[in-house]
Parts: sequence; structure tokens; C-alpha cells
Amino acid sequence: MRYLTVQDFGTWLGVEGARLIVRDREGRILEESLSRLRAIRIEKRGVSISSDLVLECAARGIRIFFIDWRGHSVSTVINPKNQHAVVRVREAQFMCFHSPMAAELSAEIIRAKVRNERAVLLYFAKGMRGRSDDRSEILSAAAGQLKDNAERIADIAPQGTDSEGDSWRGRIMGIEGISASIYWNALAEAGLLPESFTKREGRGATERTNASLNYGYAILQSYVWAALDNAGFELYEGVLHTDKPGKPSLVLDFMEEYRAWVVDRIIIKLRGVIGTGYAVLDPRLRRRIASEIDSAMQTVVKKGGSRVKLENLMQRQAYRLSGAVVGQKKYKGVSFSW
Repeated sequence: MRYLTVQDFGTWLGVEGARLIVRDREGRILEESLSRLRAIRIEKRGVSISSDLVLECAARGIRIFFIDWRGHSVSTVINPKNQHAVVRVREAQFMCFHSPMAAELSAEIIRAKVRNERAVLLYFAKGMRGRSDDRSEILSAAAGQLKDNAERIADIAPQGTDSEGDSWRGRIMGIEGISASIYWNALAEAGLLPESFTKREGRGATERTNASLNYGYAILQSYVWAALDNAGFELYEGVLHTDKPGKPSLVLDFMEEYRAWVVDRIIIKLRGVIGTGYAVLDPRLRRRIASEIDSAMQTVVKKGGSRVKLENLMQRQAYRLSGAVVGQKKYKGVSFSW
């Protein structure tokens, strides 16, 4: 167990020696070595956690995330002493994100996002080939459009505004929005999303697929948060998302590359379990989604001639982004093979 998710009211978390102890209201106990733990996610009110456990987690670099009922991370407990010497990285981050290089980084992040949306379409199209219906063709045609859009993003220049007065950020987000519409519409038309899914909805969504996606993104966010924090970044200074109090803009930027392949693909696979309509996600379903995403982050992928766990690949990408902002190397987004 690398990530523990706590979702039941009345649960108690403590520590004995070097072991995590978890008791529910019925007294059932889970024990796990702290050396095997990377993070704890608490998703329910009424959960008790001992100060001894907080101190042990801080000493070992184990993050504790508090997630609200909407699936949003509202608090994170970390030990600043476990962070790297971050002054140089953060100084470079602020300068970089307010320079022409911001356009290059933003374009690369969204280009990778669109490419991975395309990979998801082709992944499911591959499984539908040979059927009598045209669902595979629907997905393949949309994938072709996304390929063209990814190439358009790569051509966006940072200088000033275009003839219509749009900044580079507006042009990137415009193509991203069009691509998202193509992507979700294709998934719905191919029957991979239920009839209750009429459009992609974010915060506060009650439709089951949208709510499941939002919850999955919250799980993904805990991984992205840890990777960027390890690399020494200021998480609230974004390159693409706007800065707002309490908004971890850089986390939202960086996770764009992983949303489709890590979360969307899993939610689509679980569509039979998730069901249709409007209802609050029950704890059993939330546990299933969290477990599937945690498992996906431990899968081995091929990148750069080597095989690496997805969680470790994300960490490498965070360090590559750090190298880019300090001027040591060029950042290249991660694209998944379908």
C-alpha cells in the first residue's frame, strides 16, 4: 500500500512504532508499515488522526491530503524540511512564467493533453474494430481532428496578440476547448458515456459520470501535487491557469497531460459500475475509483527506451519542468501510446 484513502466516518488513525494503525467504528484494524506509505487521503468528516502519526508522517515525507465532498483537495500537511533547496527554482519559476517562455511551456502542456485525448480515442477505437457498427470510425475520425489541433498548438508564437486581438494564452485555450468538445462528443456518440452525460461539468456536478471524473481528478491531483512539491515549485504560481487565492494553479497546469489517459480511460472502463443518472457517489464506488487510479499509477510504461512506473515518470517530468524553468533543458510533455 502506497496511498491510503480514508472515507468512513468515525475512522481513527494512529501509529505504533513504525506502523500505521487504522480502526473503524466497529473496531476493525488495518496495520501498515509507514515505510511503504507515500500519502494519506482523508475524504470524510469525523475522521480522527493522532498527533503522533502527523509527526511521524512529517518526518518521513508522507503527505496528508484532506479532500472535501466535492472531491477537491482543501488542505495538505507536509514537512517543509523535506523540501529541496527551492529558492533558485522558485525565483526562476516566477521569472519564466512571466516571460515569452511561458507560451512555449503552455503550448507544450496542452499539446500533450490533446495528444493524450487522441490516444484515449484510438485506444477504445482499437477495441471496437471489426464490429458491425461505425463506432470505431467515429472515434478514429475525431482522433484525426485532435492530431491536427495538436499540431496547430505547436505553431502558436508568444509575441503579442494576433490580428483579432487574442493573446497566445487565448489561442491555446481556444484550441484546447475545441479539442475537448470533439473528444467528449466522440466518446458520447460512440456509446462510451451514458445518456445522462450531456456535457463535461466541473465543480459541483451531480451527473454520475461527471462526478466520477471530478473525483478521479482529485485523486490524480494528490500525485501531481507531490511530484511538483518534490521538484521545488511554488504550486500556486501557474503558467497557464490564472492565479487565484487558494488555487494551486501549477498543479492544475501540470495535471492536464495526465487527465485523459489516467482518469478518463478508467472512468470509461468503469461505466457499467458507475451507472447513469444523478446521485451522490457512494463510498464503495469512490474506493473503487481511487483503487483503480492508484493501480494505474503503479503500471509500467515505456518511455525513452526504458520501462518506468507511471508515478515515477510523472516525477521525472516534474524535474524536467524544473530544469526547463532554470534554463537547463527544454520541456517535452509526456504522450502515451495507445
